[in-house]
Amino acid sequence: MKPALVVYFSRTGYTQRVAEHIAHAAGADCEPIRERSARTGFLGYWRSAREALRKSAIEIEPTSADPRDYALVVLGTPVWAGNMSSPMRAYIARHKLDFGRVALFCTQGGSGGEKVLRTMADFCGRSPVATVCLNDSEIDRGLHGVKLQAFMAAFAERKAA
Repeated sequence: MKPALVVYFSRTGYTQRVAEHIAHAAGADCEPIRERSARTGFLGYWRSAREALRKSAIEIEPTSADPRDYALVVLGTPVWAGNMSSPMRAYIARHKLDFGRVALFCTQGGSGGEKVLRTMADFCGRSPVATVCLNDSEIDRGLHGVKLQAFMAAFAERKAA
């Protein structure tokens, strides 16, 4: 069994930056969630908010990594209108029975991250070994490192226990 897989969706790049940082630091595989249609510009933003508010699970591309092959799956999503992204909702719906241990993170421009983390945990059907919510402004200024270290230490400690 492989140690860890980081799966994320990112529209603007914040969640991707965090996911890649976690994967690199933890020596984990990293896989983006891809969808068939773009989310660029105002219409992409509007569609994202609408789907999040409706709690839609949209059509996503198949992923190459099988979460059943990993001891830990780290899931990352942006916060959209106070909810998890619709691509992440679709990924969890497709794979939640395949997860062993999970760790959850989210990125946000405003607020709602703690609610999103609780919703993700409920939707996964398991308690996460670690969670972290990061603000885009923290990421822009490079102030997210301490939170990420604590997040990764928490799931490393749980592995050893």
